[in-house]
Amino acid sequence: MKLSSRAYELYQVFGQSGCPVCRLVEQSVHAFIEGLMYEYVNEPATHFAVRDARGFCTTHAWHALEQINASALGIALLYEGVVRHLLEDMGKVEPDGGRRQIAQAAQALASRGPCPICTHRDSTETHLLRNLLEHLAQDDFAAAFGASEGLCLPHLRQALQVNVPIRAKTHLLALQQTIWRRLQRDLAEFVRKSDYQFADEALGEEADSPRRAIQSLAGAKGLR
Repeated sequence: MKLSSRAYELYQVFGQSGCPVCRLVEQSVHAFIEGLMYEYVNEPATHFAVRDARGFCTTHAWHALEQINASALGIALLYEGVVRHLLEDMGKVEPDGGRRQIAQAAQALASRGPCPICTHRDSTETHLLRNLLEHLAQDDFAAAFGASEGLCLPHLRQALQVNVPIRAKTHLLALQQTIWRRLQRDLAEFVRKSDYQFADEALGEEADSPRRAIQSLAGAKGLR
């Protein structure tokens, strides 16, 4: 089996819980934020991107603060510039100022570019999905994906927008349907065993099906 580096990364996580693309994107985003905080926080390009975005998006701002060790200084360095330029661009607003001051402030508050971490996340997702689709023609790779928990619904939707041959997309959909049939059976069995008439039956593989259902339809928590 011949795999690209990205496809090999996917193959390695097929046996783990949840959407494999979610898992790898989470890892990539975390590493990207660490890099921003530790290696690129003083780079002008980083400051320009964060300034234009008016700071990171809500999800990634809290990720940087709460999940990256010793990130407070990096955030202070970046956000001091964001706040300073917000004030400069707004201009002085008088308590009794008119509509012109409101219009200037509203224009200044508006984002002028995307969150740079969101841009990285989107690029990583597209690259992973393309590699997934392009390698499904290899039987071992397809079998490993078919045995996994499959793509989450958001990433399945994205996969159908990737510019690859139709055959790759129909192959993916067929595999995903098989995965979802397993999930549906497990959910139905979980519901059945929750009935008092069958309370003496121990839960098996279906025990974590509610969690798997949320992962499958909503995607990884905190990715967006």
